[in-house]
Amino acid sequence: MIDAVLIHLRDSLNQYFKNLHGFDEHTVVISNIVDQNGASWLEVENKIVISLLSIGEEPSMKNNSSRVGAFDGSGFQSKNSILYLNMHVMFCVNFRNKKYLEGLNFLSHIISFYHRNRLIESRSIPGFSKKMQKISMELCTFSYDNMSHIWSSIGAKLMPSSIYKISLIPIDDSPMTGYTPAIKSSGEIK
Repeated sequence: MIDAVLIHLRDSLNQYFKNLHGFDEHTVVISNIVDQNGASWLEVENKIVISLLSIGEEPSMKNNSSRVGAFDGSGFQSKNSILYLNMHVMFCVNFRNKKYLEGLNFLSHIISFYHRNRLIESRSIPGFSKKMQKISMELCTFSYDNMSHIWSSIGAKLMPSSIYKISLIPIDDSPMTGYTPAIKSSGEIK
């Protein structure tokens, strides 16, 4: 599920920039900004880099029921409840020197794109669970201290970027753990 969401974000932005600017090459990539040693990847230079920053459970959906009705009405299936995730994803424009202003222009377009497309229909994401109707994109605001901490954790110097919280990604791959038959009749009362 996580990879399907990130691939959808990448592909929809690449299509948007292709329609907007007529680009043939892919400008948006999914990658780390730097390698494990802190060196820059050459493959992400002059690119918009999508990176996963964190994953967490959606607390408001934590106590959902684990019993669901059987399809034929004959009883109830027991299984672990669906795990709903929130992700924080960074869109970093890795454009330097003479291309710095071009990168800022791309960042403006990304913010504008997700302002218009705050809700993403799950049916538009190949391989995504049909149990969810939509996922939401929320632009996050961080203090300078928090941004500094994020960038130092990544191991890179500060670059123009935006961070979005992507909400309600369902993980539902647990098997059925039990079955309770339905009561068909209560018998005769005397």
